This record gives sequence, C-alpha cells and structure tokens, in this order.
Amino acid sequence: MGLLNRGKTKEPRGAGQGRASSVVINTVTNYGRQLTNVTAFLVITPIIADRLGNDAFGLWSVLQATIGLLGLLDFGFSVSVVKFVAETRGQGNADRLQRITATLFGIYVMLGLLVISLALGLVPFLPELLNIPADKTEVAQVAFILVALRSALAAPMGMFFGILTGFQLQSWANMVQILGTVLYTAAAAWALMVLPSLETLAAVGLVTGVITCLFAVVLCAAKCAGISFRFRHFDRRLVREISSFSVSIFLIQVSGFIYTRIDALIIQQFLTLSAVAYYTVASRMATEASGLCRQLTNALTPLVAEMQGQGQKDRIRITFERGSKLSLAFATPLLVGLFWYGGDVLAAWMGEDYRSAETALRILLAAMLCSVVHANAANILSMTGHQKFLAYAFIAGQAANLGMTLAMVVPFGINGVALATLISTVVVDMGIVQPKAARMYRLTFSSYYRAAVLPSALACIPMLVTFHFAEQFLQPHSLRNIAFIEALGTLVFLGSFLLFGMNAQERRYYWERLPKKR
Repeated sequence: MGLLNRGKTKEPRGAGQGRASSVVINTVTNYGRQLTNVTAFLVITPIIADRLGNDAFGLWSVLQATIGLLGLLDFGFSVSVVKFVAETRGQGNADRLQRITATLFGIYVMLGLLVISLALGLVPFLPELLNIPADKTEVAQVAFILVALRSALAAPMGMFFGILTGFQLQSWANMVQILGTVLYTAAAAWALMVLPSLETLAAVGLVTGVITCLFAVVLCAAKCAGISFRFRHFDRRLVREISSFSVSIFLIQVSGFIYTRIDALIIQQFLTLSAVAYYTVASRMATEASGLCRQLTNALTPLVAEMQGQGQKDRIRITFERGSKLSLAFATPLLVGLFWYGGDVLAAWMGEDYRSAETALRILLAAMLCSVVHANAANILSMTGHQKFLAYAFIAGQAANLGMTLAMVVPFGINGVALATLISTVVVDMGIVQPKAARMYRLTFSSYYRAAVLPSALACIPMLVTFHFAEQFLQPHSLRNIAFIEALGTLVFLGSFLLFGMNAQERRYYWERLPKKR
C-alpha cells in the first residue's frame, strides 16, 4: 500500500498515464511479435526437419550457431542504440541526439564490413572446424556465405529497430518484424517444397531479412525526428563513451552465446548430429517461451533509460518492483504449462523420437523461469550504469556453465548440458544479480521474493489442479488439445492472480493507467 501511495505522490497523473499507455501498447505488440515468432517456429521447424532430414537439420543448427558467434561482432552496440537514444531524449539534448545516431551508424557500417570479411575468411576452413561430412561440404559453405551476408547487411540496417525502440515506438518496430517473420515463414515453407536444400533456406532468409530492415529504415526516417546519419555529425569523442558501455554489454552477450550457440557445437563434437537436432528443438522451445515471457521487461528498457536520463531513481525503484511481479505473472502459465506437458508437446509437434529431449526441455524451462524472475533486476542494472558488474557476473556464470557442460555432456548427454545451464543461471541470478539490485533500491531478499514471486506461486496451484482434471476429459496427445488445456489453465491462473495476487488498490492503480478511448 505504501508503494502505491508513493507512486501517486511522485508521479504527475498525466505523465504517469502517458508512460503507462506507451508501456502497455509496446508490451502488447511485443507479445504479438513474439507470438508470431513462436508460431512461425512451430510451423517451419518440422517442415525443415522433414524436408531436409534430421542430419541436415542438425547441420543447419550448427551453421546457425557458428554465424551466431560472428554476431558477437555487434560488440553490444545494439543495446547501446536503445540506451543512448532513450537517455538523450530524456535529457532533451537535440544536438547530442544527432551526434549519437550518426556516430552509431558509422560504427555499424564498419561492423557489417568486418562480419562479411571474417565470414568469407572462414569458408575454406568450415569442414575441419565443424567436422562437416565430405558430401555436405559444398552445400554447407554456400549456405554459410548466404547467412553471413544477411548478418552483415542487418548490422547497419538493424540499428533502426533500436532507434524506434529508443523513441518509445516499439509498436511500429514490432509490426515490421511481424510482417518480416510471416514473410520468411511463408517463403521458406514454399521454397523448401519446391527445392529442399540448405542453400534455399539461407537464400530465403537473406532476401526476407533485407526487405524487413528496409521497412524499418523508412519508418525510422518518417517518425524519429532529430536523428542524423550524416558523416559530418559523426563524433569521434562519442565513440569512446558509447564503446565503454557497449563492451560491458558485449561481455553479457558472450555469456548468452555460450548457452544459445556453444552448446550445440559441443554436442556436435561429442555426440551426434541427431542429438544436436533434439537439443536444438528443446533449447529453442525454452528460449522462445522465455522470450515471449520477457516482453514487459523489454518494453520497460527504454523507459528505465529515459528515467535514468531524468534522474528519477524513485520511479525506477517502483518500476523494478511492479515490473518483476507482473513479468512473472505473465510468464508462469506458459513456462509451467510447458514443463507439465513438455514431452507431449515434443511428440505431437516433432514426432515421438523427440520425446527423448523431454528431460532436457524441463531443465531448460526451469532455468528460463529463474531468468524471467530476475530479468528486471538485470535490465535496471544495465540501464543505470552498472553494466560492468552485470557483465562480470554473467561471464563468470557462463564460464562455469561451459566447464560443467564439457564435464557432463558425455556421461549425461543433452540432459547434462541442460543441467549446467540451470545451475549457472540460479547461482548468478539469485546469488549475484538480484542482491546487487535489491541493495541499490533498498529491498530485502525476502521482501522482494514475497512481493514478486509468492503471488504467482499461489495462483499456480489452482492452475495445476485445472490441468489434472482437464486431462480426465481431454487427453494431451495433440497440440490442439494441449493448447486448449493450457488456455483453460491460464484463465484460471489469471483469475486467481487478480483475486489473490493483487489488492484492490493495485487493481485500481493499473486500471486507471490503461489506455482509454478519447
């Protein structure tokens, strides 16, 4: 109750409603974009596996993981775009905004050239580096070049999505990305039916990726006043300031790539291409579900940077508490539902062979749930000048993850790889990141988890009971049945959360800040 009262006294009503409306719209479209991504993933993955075969699908996963490593050459500047654009807008400094955007664009052009140069240099060594069979070498090299070219072109053009986000226009960026995802999925499905090959898949990705980025460029030019990409506004002095922040974000991204990319490469070295395929499906399912659950946190990112530029520490604290509670409430039904029905989903979606990844999927979902609980803490640390601390914490955690993965991949297979991810995630998030953020904003360990986690935990109980009784009438042997049961359980969860996870004042507070028709 005290928290809500402080929020009302510190925040002018009009400003609070304006910010809330922006956050709601951005969050809703974030979910729309992520739902589109998940749907596209569910549709296109079995098509790729069916048309190319498990071994070729595993090879595609390895190539994607390798190109993903080149994606590290972004050096964290993608986050810098959002951070510095939003923060500069909060400061109201028009001249600095011109110099910031022009400097970032110049940096990105150079990064794109660097990506394609390194990729072309790697092509002759791919067979040895990735242990590619001789009969698949030429195909893999062509596909690799096409995917690398897409990554190189996306570097300078992709920053326009970051500018839209920094301007609190995520909804427009999301709509463009939704169109791009639909275009890619439809084109890839059709092309694989006509000419099933890795080169076809890579070519479709290149063409649709460029089209999507061009749409973002046009939108950015039309809606983001005050930006500049002229060479005369490039400021070498800003390169150092931006790079100082970006290096820390780069280290965080390195830690993330250990989980999302390196795991597939390690499995490929020690196990089989089929094992890579099984783990990739489980990992992608957990990652896509986690991404879907982070959309409120993503919408709050530019808002936190803007409030940091305005020096509103009290508002950041309130955003931290409320954002964590609501983020977990949005995440729990999906992640817990997938944990409950993981094996059935894999079998119904990809075939009975993929049920062997059920345990790995459940372990990864537990790691993702832990990550969602603490995502707002990490987000606020990165946007308020503590990115170096966050980078060191994540690097240490993923170094431990890598060591445990190498130790457990042979004796425990893909389950050991997943377990290494879970252990490192829990240690870093609960033992390092959360305590740091809690101390900064005067929150105790117990008060944070009581406020953020307990409401969702209690609301989860009637949802699980609903799952149990629904199964008596509808067997979870098809994706349609599972989706129906999950939707029913989600409704029960949301009702329980609104009734018991929020008091009347909280419900009224959020209702008043929803966008209203004028």
